[in-house]
Amino acid sequence: MFSKHALQFDRLITEGMTVGQVSVLKSILTNPDIELEHHGVIKLTGSIEGPTVKASKWAICNTNWEYVSLPPSQGGGMAFVYAHECDDSSGKNKVGDLRKIYLPVSPSQDPNLEAGDVINFITAEDGTDMASGYGDARIGSLQNNTRIEEKTKGWGLLNGTNNSIAKGGSGIDARDKFLRQWSSSSNAGSTGGAAATNLTIEGTFTANDIGNHSHTLQETTIGTGSESTVTVITSTPTGDSGVDLGTISVSFTGASGSGSPTAATIPPFVYVATYERLDNSKNKVG
Repeated sequence: MFSKHALQFDRLITEGMTVGQVSVLKSILTNPDIELEHHGVIKLTGSIEGPTVKASKWAICNTNWEYVSLPPSQGGGMAFVYAHECDDSSGKNKVGDLRKIYLPVSPSQDPNLEAGDVINFITAEDGTDMASGYGDARIGSLQNNTRIEEKTKGWGLLNGTNNSIAKGGSGIDARDKFLRQWSSSSNAGSTGGAAATNLTIEGTFTANDIGNHSHTLQETTIGTGSESTVTVITSTPTGDSGVDLGTISVSFTGASGSGSPTAATIPPFVYVATYERLDNSKNKVG
C-alpha cells in the first residue's frame, strides 16, 4: 500500500469502524517507513518515479541547440534545446507544447544537436527538463580520420567549404597542407611552404682572384740606368690568366642534367581527412 491511500481508510469509519481501528489499519498498511516485501509477480502499467529514479521520456528537437551568451566550453553556462515530447525514439506523435530541455556537458565539450534529432530526457523535482549525454568536442576542435565522407553532423571537412564561416567553422582550407602550431594567434589560418621548389643557394661571393697569374706588360722592353736595353718580350703578350670571383658564374643542373635542381620538401606521408568541429548552434546557423 502507499501513503496516499491512507485517506481512503477514513471511509471505513462511515461503515462502522472506530477511529482507533482505522488508525491501526493505516499504521500497518500505509506506513511509508515500513519495508515492502512481495514474493509474487508485480505488473506495472505506469512508470516508477522517485528521488533517485525518474521516468525518461522522448522528445524531438524543434531547433538546433543554443546558448545564452557563449558556448559551454567557453564558460557560457548550460546550453539547451527546444523540443516536443514524442512517443518513441523515432519521433512519432509529437505532443504538447515546446519544452526547454537543458543539455549538461563537461567543461571541455559543446552540445551537438540539430533540428529533427530525437533525444531522451528526464524532468527533475523542480520541473526542469534535462538531457545528458549529447556533448561533443568543443567548437573549433580538429580530428583526423580515414573516413572519406565529407559530411558528419556538427563537423566539417577542413577544406574551406564544408567548414566555412557561414557553417560555423573557421573557413581554413587545409587541403594538401600540414598543420603547424602558430607562435602568435595573429598567424592563425595563414599558410606557407611548398610541396617542391627550385633550389635557391643564398650567400655572398668575395671578389678575390685565385689561381696562377701572368699579367700583361704594357712595354715590350725594359732597362735601367746606363745599362743596355734588354728585350724581355718579343711576341704577343699573354694577358691575365687569373680568375676573378666577382664575375664568376655558378650554375647547377637538375637530376636530368639540365635546368635548375629541385628539392622535395615533403617527408613520407599518408592521406587522411581532417574535420573541424563546427558551431552548429541556433545562435550561429539559425
